[in-house]
Amino acid sequence: MKAHIVGGGFGGLAAAGYLIRNAGMPGQDITVYEASERMGGGLFLTGSAAAGYNLPGSVFDAEFRCTFELLGAIPSISDPAVSVKGEFFTFNQRHPFLDLARLIDRNGRIVHGPRFGLGLRDGFQLVRLVLTPEAMLEGRRIEEFFSPSFFSTEFWLIYSTIMGSLPQHSATELRRYLNRTLQLFPDLSDMAHILRTPMNQYEAFIEPLVAWLRSRGVTFQTDTFVRDVGFAPTPDRLTVNRLDYECNGTAASVAVEPDDLVLLTFGSQAADISVGSMTQPPRLRRDGRSWALWKRLAEGRRAFGNPDAFFGARRVPDSHWVNFTVTTTGTEFIDQISALTGSETGRGGLVSLIDSPWMLSLSIFHQPEVIDQPTGTYVWWGYGLYPERIGEFVQKRMDECTGAEILEELLRQLRFERQRDAILASSICIPCDMPYVNNIWMPRRHTDRPPPVPEGSTNLGLIGQYVEVPRDVAFTIEYSARTAWEAIHVLLKRGPAPPPVYQAQYDLKALFGALKVFVCPRAARP
Repeated sequence: MKAHIVGGGFGGLAAAGYLIRNAGMPGQDITVYEASERMGGGLFLTGSAAAGYNLPGSVFDAEFRCTFELLGAIPSISDPAVSVKGEFFTFNQRHPFLDLARLIDRNGRIVHGPRFGLGLRDGFQLVRLVLTPEAMLEGRRIEEFFSPSFFSTEFWLIYSTIMGSLPQHSATELRRYLNRTLQLFPDLSDMAHILRTPMNQYEAFIEPLVAWLRSRGVTFQTDTFVRDVGFAPTPDRLTVNRLDYECNGTAASVAVEPDDLVLLTFGSQAADISVGSMTQPPRLRRDGRSWALWKRLAEGRRAFGNPDAFFGARRVPDSHWVNFTVTTTGTEFIDQISALTGSETGRGGLVSLIDSPWMLSLSIFHQPEVIDQPTGTYVWWGYGLYPERIGEFVQKRMDECTGAEILEELLRQLRFERQRDAILASSICIPCDMPYVNNIWMPRRHTDRPPPVPEGSTNLGLIGQYVEVPRDVAFTIEYSARTAWEAIHVLLKRGPAPPPVYQAQYDLKALFGALKVFVCPRAARP
């Protein structure tokens, strides 16, 4: 038996790891097909200190059960005697977030008041959503459950800028997020129990996982775009017998035996990503290549869900972000933001400028963020939740701006006028347009995402953010890992089942902590 894994993001790599560890499959019988030039998917690292880095930002919590089960067996790059999991938790114990300025208004004031600005009516509306069965939420939007004033509360502004939710997004997904992250409510403002990698996620997670898999004989076939999947002509069964792909522009096929395994990544949040520079905005891409295979398979087959619920031009306004990575050789910005927020560099967490039209958020990484980052070079990151709005100072849409223009808008929002020229002269801001990064929040029906093993499948499993796993929340590497583990377990019936999804609403400690948010006033910060 051989395994063919389509997609080299975290889910595909985790699938290879679970096949080896849980199913006992030899690594030399596993091939991972990746359309780009290297593995990692949405956990990427490009650029350099001289040209400017480009990387994503993500947060984690301690309940990524499938992820950390796997990473507990993977040696870290920096110290092979320590696992990636061990390195991750040790770092967070030594350098926890202490965000003293989570939200800042247009006057530079920190927004921090009693009960996250929530009233009794807001609390009732949150409870009502949490207690509404998912079957009654199909296709419904968050804004249907809350008054307009809720969306200007401190709670919503904090939660939405961490999780990515917008009022027009899925009520089903928010319900899942609330139940899954209730334990974080008391610390949403200072982010004390929200975790991050000790360095960028590519070097922290992807590189050690690839190295471990390669040492066990796994084949990585890059620059290989799988165009189609062939099925054996058997009624009421889905048995893959062929993969058609392009490798470096050359068409080819690989035969798949009935007892082989195919694990297919459906869609990508990094679909149609494009990168700009200090002087050029990103050249917007909307070619749809990343979900073309899903669309082809779903035509006439209900078992494969509905990609149109997540992808396509009409989805972009509600799923679109522009993020940016700043590489700087000066200390002016780091010094100014530390003075404004009162947070130690690298521990401040996310800072959101709630009156900026683009809803800008930024985070100063713990340095170095890149292993070979030169001394005296600093890397920080940010994003805009509303990139299609016109900026306040730079009168353009964010997705039409160069890196220099985005940085100028940010500096002027922060009122760093005196230091603006020095910061711009010593910094490289790389903008990155991601039209579908937030589409997991789109309103949906339960049939829009297929299960990890479609009905009638004998050797095909589906993995990634667009596969349906009850109770868990997408927009996390945990979701990709869980779908991979579930598909392998169902198809091969080997090894343990995935651990249960953590549900904070059944955790008495989490419930008590969340209750205090509503009944115990917090003192406002000076």
